[in-house]
Amino acid sequence: MASLGNLPDGVIIEILSRLPPESLLRFKCVRKSWYALFNDPKFKEKHFSTSLQHKHVLLKRFVTKESGNEENIFSILKLPLSIHSSLSISDIDLPFHEDFRFFELHGHSHGLLCLTDLLKDIFLCNPSTREFHKLPPSILLLTEPPAEPDGYDSSTNAVGFGYDSKSRDFKVVRVVDFVEGPGYFYPPKVEVYDLSTERWREIQTPVCGHVFWAPCFEVFHEGTYYWWADDDGNTEIILTFDMSEEVFGQIPVPESFQGTRDWYRSLGVLDGCIVLFHYPSRGDERRFDMWEMGKDESGGVSWSKVLTIGPVSGIEKPLLFVSSEELLMEGNGGQLIVYNIRSEEVKEVPIKGSPGRFQGTAFVKSLLSVKGGDSINYEF
Repeated sequence: MASLGNLPDGVIIEILSRLPPESLLRFKCVRKSWYALFNDPKFKEKHFSTSLQHKHVLLKRFVTKESGNEENIFSILKLPLSIHSSLSISDIDLPFHEDFRFFELHGHSHGLLCLTDLLKDIFLCNPSTREFHKLPPSILLLTEPPAEPDGYDSSTNAVGFGYDSKSRDFKVVRVVDFVEGPGYFYPPKVEVYDLSTERWREIQTPVCGHVFWAPCFEVFHEGTYYWWADDDGNTEIILTFDMSEEVFGQIPVPESFQGTRDWYRSLGVLDGCIVLFHYPSRGDERRFDMWEMGKDESGGVSWSKVLTIGPVSGIEKPLLFVSSEELLMEGNGGQLIVYNIRSEEVKEVPIKGSPGRFQGTAFVKSLLSVKGGDSINYEF
């Protein structure tokens, strides 16, 4: 049998491209040529394309330890998460050097995560390589609090992260609000961070909505970031941002949502389509209506109710679809549940966290760096 060193370079590269990032990081010290290879953007591109065959779920949960310390824990769940199969779960030991208790996910793409507490700091993270990058300070947020209680002040309204397939760059968009006095609001401003330059820049584009919190709502999908928001007339909408064109848009919600402000909304992706969940915010027994978004040739949006789950007991919220039939959900006791929408079977995953604090996303392991200078040639 030939040793690895006697194999042609092309064969070695093919073998290495099929290994998980955790293994490749250990192999960096084997040869100088391998160290250079693993940092080559073309190899990272090839490795990511291969990794698409091995999808995972990245889960963030908030826990209180026996010592009383609170922290966010990130876990990788290997797909499929079938009702009838065993589960592969591994926690990630991320090198947090700051207080990340109140940081939430605000986008994922190509194995990279965006984390922020919506105050001032934003981090990019690659959980597979355990690499962190704190973004430079905002060029729009005021650096000092107002001198008077009713003085001119600023705050972050929205953050989103994604990939621009035209410029082959990763971007973070931040919407900054400005207010003076008890309620005089100025027009918001927008800045975009380009990973390739590692700099913020202000863009001149109108923002057609004000973002509000909703459980598990924000999604980056096929070049567009989505938030729950109100327009200027206080009508509920879905606010969007096109990462390539750098423009905001708005999508109307189903008419039946009117008068149900006390109900929750959650966004997801099923078989490549945007889906919207609508369900009561309270009660042990709840019904989850799922609507699918459709687009006509002119780009007009329509909604079709395609599924109703329940009434079911003990479910807090949907997290994400892990297959065309299986939905990952959070139980109201802080447990993780796999629900089959066809058979209505339920399986509890052996993971616990504080109720209402779970976040999850489909995840592909990659070698891409969060330090800038990387680009890949991969189309969504």
